[in-house]
Amino acid sequence: MSKKKLTKDWVGNYLKNNPSFLTDFVVKNVPLTMLLEWRKDKETRKSNVAKDGVFSGAVKSIQKMSKSQALPDLAVAEVGQRKTISDLKEFIEDPEKKESRQLQRKKTMGELTGPQQEDLFFELILDIAHELAVDALCNKILSNVAMLTGSDRCSLFLVRVSGKGQQFLESKLFESSDPAGRICTPMQEGGISVQIPFGKGIAGLVAQTKKPVNVVDAHKDERFNTEIDRKTGYRTKSLLTMPVFNFEGSVIGVAQIMNKQGGDEVFSKQDEWIFEKFLVFCGISLTNAELFGLSLSEFKMNKLLLVLTKGIFAEQTKLDSLTRRIMLDIHSIISCDRCIMYLVNFTASVEQDVEITKAYDLTVSDKTILNPSDDALKKFPATNFALQVARTGESHEFDAKNQEVEPLVSDTGYEIRSVMSMPVLDTHKHVVGVVQLINKFNNEAFNPSDIKTIATFALFCGLGIYNCRLYESMVKMIARQKVNLDVLSYYAAASDSETSDLVSSTVLKSQKLKLTALDFFDSSLSDSETAKAIITIFTELNFIEHFRIQTDILCRWILSVKKNYRPYPYHNWRHAVNVVQMMFYCITVGDVKSVLSELEKFALIVASVCHDLDYRPEIFRIKQPLQMLYSLQSVEHHYADQCIMLLNHEKTNVFHSLGTDEYRVVLELLESCILSADLTDFTKNIKSFQDIVSKEKVNWTVDYNRRLLRSMLMAGSDVCITCKPWSTQVKVVQAIFTDYCRLTEEGRPGGKPDKSGASVQKRMRTELPKMQVAFLDAVCLPLYLLLSNAFPLLKPTHDACLANRSQWKKHAEEAQRSAKSTLSHTSPSSASSSSSSSSSSSSSSSSSSSSSLPTLPPQPP
Repeated sequence: MSKKKLTKDWVGNYLKNNPSFLTDFVVKNVPLTMLLEWRKDKETRKSNVAKDGVFSGAVKSIQKMSKSQALPDLAVAEVGQRKTISDLKEFIEDPEKKESRQLQRKKTMGELTGPQQEDLFFELILDIAHELAVDALCNKILSNVAMLTGSDRCSLFLVRVSGKGQQFLESKLFESSDPAGRICTPMQEGGISVQIPFGKGIAGLVAQTKKPVNVVDAHKDERFNTEIDRKTGYRTKSLLTMPVFNFEGSVIGVAQIMNKQGGDEVFSKQDEWIFEKFLVFCGISLTNAELFGLSLSEFKMNKLLLVLTKGIFAEQTKLDSLTRRIMLDIHSIISCDRCIMYLVNFTASVEQDVEITKAYDLTVSDKTILNPSDDALKKFPATNFALQVARTGESHEFDAKNQEVEPLVSDTGYEIRSVMSMPVLDTHKHVVGVVQLINKFNNEAFNPSDIKTIATFALFCGLGIYNCRLYESMVKMIARQKVNLDVLSYYAAASDSETSDLVSSTVLKSQKLKLTALDFFDSSLSDSETAKAIITIFTELNFIEHFRIQTDILCRWILSVKKNYRPYPYHNWRHAVNVVQMMFYCITVGDVKSVLSELEKFALIVASVCHDLDYRPEIFRIKQPLQMLYSLQSVEHHYADQCIMLLNHEKTNVFHSLGTDEYRVVLELLESCILSADLTDFTKNIKSFQDIVSKEKVNWTVDYNRRLLRSMLMAGSDVCITCKPWSTQVKVVQAIFTDYCRLTEEGRPGGKPDKSGASVQKRMRTELPKMQVAFLDAVCLPLYLLLSNAFPLLKPTHDACLANRSQWKKHAEEAQRSAKSTLSHTSPSSASSSSSSSSSSSSSSSSSSSSSLPTLPPQPP
C-alpha cells in the first residue's frame, strides 16, 4: 500500500478537522515564546482564523494558569524556556480593545468571528480568575457558560461533605435568560439549598461517574427529575451536564446547561468541547475561591481564639462572668438561633450518673442569657442530647432533615431542627460541661467547619472553667486556712492569766541573770525567769521604747513562742534562750551593735528566739507530712512560717507599731536570719565572709557585707554550746547525740529505738568524740575566728571553743586506743585467753571513758 505524500494543504486540513489533536500538540510541545511570536504575526497580518481560534485562546489561558502552578501537569521540561505572559495580559487590558470585548460578551460564540471568539474566551477566563468570593464566582461562571454555549438556563452544584463523611451535591445558583439580561438566583427549596446524593439523578450520576451526560430530551430520560420543572413551570428539553474537576482530578462540582437556543436546539460536540474547556478554568477558580474562603474562616477562627483567650485571662475569678462572655463571642462566629452551656457534675452514687449543676441559655436574637430552672431543663428536648454527651464524652449531631425525622418541639412551641452538642473537658480529660448550638441560620445543617469551631470553642471553655473552679477552690482553701489559722493562733497563744502574770512581774537586770557572760547557761534560770530574760534583752536593747511595743503584746508573744517549742532533748525553749543570750552577748559585749541598724538588731533577736520554733523530728522522715511539705526546702522554712504565723495574730505581733515600709523590711530580715541558721550554705558563706574580713578595713555600709555578718551571727549563736564550759558542753552534746541516734535508728527500714540506751552509750564512746572534733574544726573554730577578727571583743568565743576542742581530741584518741585494744583481744592469736580477761579489759576501757563522758540513763519508753 503506497504511502500518501504529506503536503501543507493536507496537514492544514487535518489540523482543522482535528482541533483536539492540535490543542494537545501545542500545549505539550510549543513554547510560550513561539506562541507570542505567532500572536504578533497574527496581529500584523490581521488574518482570520477559523475554529482553531477557540483552542488558541485556551492554550494561552492554560499556559497563563501554569505560571501560578494551578495546573502542575503542564509544567513540562520546557518550563525553563517559557517566559511570562505579561504581553498577553497587556493585550487583554488594552483600552482600545476593551470596548469591543464588552460588546462581544453580549453575543454568543456562534455570532462571533474567529478572533472575536478567541478574545471573548480569554476575557471570560480572566473574568473568573480574579474572583475569590464563591457566590460571586458561581454567578460569573453561569453567566459566562450561558454566553459561550448559547443556552437558555444554567445551574451549578458544588460538592459538600456531611458530618458523617458522605458526599453530596448542594445547589448554588440557577441562571435564566431574561429580556433585561441574565438573572442568577439561588436554587433553594423551602429556604434550604437543594441537596442531591452522589448517584441520584443526572447530576448525581455525573458526579459519581465523572463523565458528562448530553440529553436531547430530558423528559424522555428516566434519570431526569421532573419535579423541579413542575414546581417552576419551566420545560427542560436539551440538557448537558458536566463534572467540574480540581487540579487533582477530583470532582468538586457539577454544571448543567439547558435548552440550546437557535438551530436544532441540541447541544453539539462543539458545545461540549467549549463547555469542557471552560470548566477546566472554572475548577481552578472554584478551588482557589474555596481555599480563600477556608483561609478566611481560619482567620475568623484565629480571631475567635484570640478573643476567647483574652476573655479567659480577663475573667479568671468568676465562672458566671466567664461563661457569659464566651457565649457572646461564639455566636458571632457560628450563626445559630440559640446557644446553651451546661455545667455538669458526676454524682457520688454507684452508677456515677450525671447531673446538671447550672445552665446558661443564650437567645441570639436579643442577646439575653438566662439560667433555666431544673424543671425547664427536664422539659427541654435538647437536654437529653447534653446528658448523653456528658456520659459518653463524645459529640452528638441532630439534623431533622438529613435524618428524615420530624423536628423536636419544646413545651413552649420552640422548634428544634438541628443541634450540635460538644463535650467540654478539663485538663484531666474529665467532662465538666456541654456546649450546645441549636438551629443554624438559613435552616442549614452544621458543617465540618462548624464542628471544628465548636470543638475549639469547647477546648477554651474547658480551660476557662477549670481555671475558674481552681480559683474558687483556692479562695475557699485560703478562707479555710484563715479560719484554721485563727483557731491555731488562739490555742497556740498564751492565756490571758499567764500574760497578766508576766506583765506584772519585775524586770530583772542582765547582770543578775548573767546575760552578758559567755559562760551563761539556761540551767541557772527557773522556768519563769527564762521568759523574763527575753523581756530584759528587749528592754536593755531599747526595743520596747524605740519600736513602741506594748508590754502585754510582748509578754503574750514570748509565752506563745515558749508554748510552741516542743519538749525535745535539745531543740526546745531553753535552747532558744541560750541562742538569744549568745546573740545579745555578741551585740552588746562584742560591740556588733556599732555596725547594725535598729531594725537589724530587732530582727536578729526575734529570729534567735524563733529559730527552731515547732521543731519536730518527723520533718526528717520520708513520707511524713512536714517532710513532704518542705522536701525541696530547708527545714528552717518551717520555723520561719511558724514565726510569721504568730506575728500575724494581732495579740502576738511585736511588729505592730512599725510602718508599712519598716514592716516589710523587718519581715525580710527576719526570714533571712532564720534561714541563715541552715548550715547547708555555710561553706560558701564563710568563704565569702573570710574574703570580707581579710581586708584591712571592712566597709559595713555595704548591704552584702551586712547580710553575711547577720548570717555568721545566727550561725555562731546557734552553735554557742561549743564555747560554753566543758562540763556544760559535754552534757548538752550528749543530749544532742542521743536524739540523733534515736532518729537514725528509727529512720532505718524496720528500725526500732533502743529503749535500754546500750547502743547509744556504745556509739557515744566510739563515735561522738571524733565527730565532735570534726564539727569543731570544720564549722565552729573557723566561724568564731572570723568573728573575732572582725570584732576583737568576741575573741573569748574562739578561745573557749578551742579549749573544748582539745578535750574532745583527747577523748577521741582514748576511744581509738580502746578500739585497737579490743580488736587485739579478739584476734585468733589470743583465742586461748580467757573471756574474763577480755571482759575485764573492755570494762576498764569503758570505765576510763565514762569518767569524762558520763553514762546516760536508759531512754524513757
